[in-house]
Amino acid sequence: MLLLVTALLVLNPGFLYANRTATPHYTIYHNRPLDPALLPRLEQARAIDQQSSWFDPTLRLNICLNDGSAYPGLVEKLRGPAFGWSIYRSVVLNGEANPQANYVALNGYKWDFVQLLAHEAAHCYQLRRLGIWQMNPLIPQHPMWKLEGYAEYVARRGPNYLPLRQQVQQLRQAQQAAPHEWGIALADGTTASREYAGYLALTTYCLDVKKMTYQQLLADTTSEQTVHRQLASWYQRGEGK
Repeated sequence: MLLLVTALLVLNPGFLYANRTATPHYTIYHNRPLDPALLPRLEQARAIDQQSSWFDPTLRLNICLNDGSAYPGLVEKLRGPAFGWSIYRSVVLNGEANPQANYVALNGYKWDFVQLLAHEAAHCYQLRRLGIWQMNPLIPQHPMWKLEGYAEYVARRGPNYLPLRQQVQQLRQAQQAAPHEWGIALADGTTASREYAGYLALTTYCLDVKKMTYQQLLADTTSEQTVHRQLASWYQRGEGK
């Protein structure tokens, strides 16, 4: 019974929020009045996701804010700590969001707000295309680097997007400077997950250098270790020029 109630609450966030606001593309669940800067940020994130071939304009997303509701805490118990999560067709935010300044703060770190929205929404579009079986976190059908790497590939292709060679260089410099640090400090004062940055580099290599489609990448059986070696070899060849 407890499992059934938990599933019901997770799939129906409105039960745990005081307010619901509908926009042309989103249903926003919140307890406090909405920040006027939120809606423009949502549209910026949508514009980023529209660049993906997997974007589905018919999918209406839920945006679940962390402004006093018990819902984000419930999701955190199920999914573990994070700046945000995707649950079915919901983007769930954690931490303290500042839409005006475009960041979400958590545990002393800041994540780009628009990119976080775009990243989690990209997972919703993945689920829409692949179905619950292929996106089931309990029995993974695809390696984590292909799922998270693609969400980062979509979300971070904005004005501050680094070409692949600079991505690899940034990763190497971060690992040398602070081997045990989880994140990479970015020029705008926000942080990116070092693990996700690695996934992004692998995905970028496959899609931009090897010219694979994302569907081809998902079907490809080349191991993560082999792709790492291929990327390193490609990078070293460029360094020698």
